[in-house]
Amino acid sequence: MSALPPEAHTYLRRATRLLLPRAQRAAHAELHAYLHGLMHDALVRGLPAGDAWPVALRAAGPVWPLALRLAAVHTLPPLRAALLVGAALGGAAYAVQAGGASAPALS
Repeated sequence: MSALPPEAHTYLRRATRLLLPRAQRAAHAELHAYLHGLMHDALVRGLPAGDAWPVALRAAGPVWPLALRLAAVHTLPPLRAALLVGAALGGAAYAVQAGGASAPALS
């Protein structure tokens, strides 16, 4: 396997920038393997080694739409779950507070 050129490192860093560290490592490794596959496909088609990486990066597509899709898959579900739990706990705390102030006295 050939070494990753600086443009590919930049692509990987930008594509995974919006992710949390654990998801960032996993997505980085998967995307790295995908880019190597695209580069090898370019080599098999007869391109010289110097041209294979630029072709692979173009085939992978623009980096920012990819970064947003990765963030939607890896970041938004945990964030949404945290917001829902926070809203539920806030609602429960409000109900307990309001219920305690207006509860009838037992005699």
